[in-house]
Amino acid sequence: MVFSWLLRKIATHWSHEGKQTKLNILTYHRVGEHFSEKNPKSIHWALFALQIKWLNKYFNILPLPIALELQAKNELPPRAVCITIDDGYRDSYDYIFKTLQRENVKAAFFISTQGLSKGGLWDEDIYVAIFNAPEEIKQLNIDGKFFDISNFDRRVETRYQLTEETKYLPLKQRQKIVDEIRSQTGVALQPNNFLSAEQIREMHQAGMTIGAHTHSHPILVKEDDNVAFDEIKQSKTILEDIITQPIDYFAYPNGKFKQDYDQRHIDMVESLGFKAALSTDWGSLADYQKERFKIKRFTPWDKTEFKFILRLAMNYRKS
Repeated sequence: MVFSWLLRKIATHWSHEGKQTKLNILTYHRVGEHFSEKNPKSIHWALFALQIKWLNKYFNILPLPIALELQAKNELPPRAVCITIDDGYRDSYDYIFKTLQRENVKAAFFISTQGLSKGGLWDEDIYVAIFNAPEEIKQLNIDGKFFDISNFDRRVETRYQLTEETKYLPLKQRQKIVDEIRSQTGVALQPNNFLSAEQIREMHQAGMTIGAHTHSHPILVKEDDNVAFDEIKQSKTILEDIITQPIDYFAYPNGKFKQDYDQRHIDMVESLGFKAALSTDWGSLADYQKERFKIKRFTPWDKTEFKFILRLAMNYRKS
């Protein structure tokens, strides 16, 4: 009891700066049913469910639109947090959405819409090709650079290495690498592992916020301005057709200001009528009017209640 009281007291104190209340926005991506050695960086369902319980216990979880409106008016309750999920893979529905419903929590889902037609995004293409490559294939030769896939551990390493190296290529070059990986492994198609339009509608009708996350998940600074604008606009248009409501919020792919997007893309987002946009730079939101098109987010990586809550409380101090 003393332990819980103390954590709440700390979080309450740090969520205020003078007369201003701050907002912590958490960001998640993939949640697996169990821990997977193929996806050691993904959070598993049981831990995600625990984290939602911890958040309910110590913080005031608000829907993103309401939280941003209250922050703009400086009327946030103490210890205010929001939950966001990026990309749009099917675990967003199977595990995340179901957990949120059980805990009576609303969250925002930012979806890269190419996955609706392809069954996944480019990173999943790499994952599927490497882990389904025949055992007799021991290495890949990608643009003269060799990648070891001779055993399971090497495949895990190569999957992450290729994903990181391919991420910052322009879309056309990225697709060329993905096609080459498919060709060398003989794995042509990935299974459908993405949200469906029906699931997105169901989530929206249940009170979840649906946001845009570009169409193909490019690094915006690596694309020509016309490509970047079309990527942002296309995702907004597709999602508005699905839920028949305006899409008001956007999350930048990868999301580091100046590294992944810059002022040009902020201007594009604003010109397309979005109310706000979220980054992945760490920090809290202290001034909505000043920061609304590059709002910071943060998620603690700790697996124990005390460390998770304390680290999230400490994030209020970073804006």
